[in-house]
Amino acid sequence: MRKKLIISICLLVLVLTVALLWPTASYDINQVHPSIRELSTPYQSVTTSFYLDGGSIGITIIDRDSKKLALALPVSSENGTSYPRLFIGATHSSKDGAVEADFSDDTRRILISVIEQHSQPNDGSDIVLMALRGAPRDYARIGSRVAVGFCKRLVR
Repeated sequence: MRKKLIISICLLVLVLTVALLWPTASYDINQVHPSIRELSTPYQSVTTSFYLDGGSIGITIIDRDSKKLALALPVSSENGTSYPRLFIGATHSSKDGAVEADFSDDTRRILISVIEQHSQPNDGSDIVLMALRGAPRDYARIGSRVAVGFCKRLVR
């Protein structure tokens, strides 16, 4: 019985490790929307917001020259919850200045990569990544943070 438990725990740790370390899909920078390509790296900050209108996502990127880019990804209920549209100029599609733009797969991938690289614990970016990408590692990351928080409460 103890041997089966140890093997099960080891397999669980292995699966979680693979899920967390799985590489992000690559993108062709030439296919990324020009407003994102024009930003100078490294970025000063990347912030995300998750709206309670059903799950729309707002992203603000400030590049190294302090140029600010606001992006909005309105939620769609077609084919489950998805984000097929991109608005540039505001963090929500209903705000002034929001202009719809082409939303290629490469633009989606670079946004996911940028959010992942600049995420901080408890800043909400994990939820945005889970909604936008939905990879197993996103669910595992949120699950591990919930478990750690639960354990900390038990210790108190």
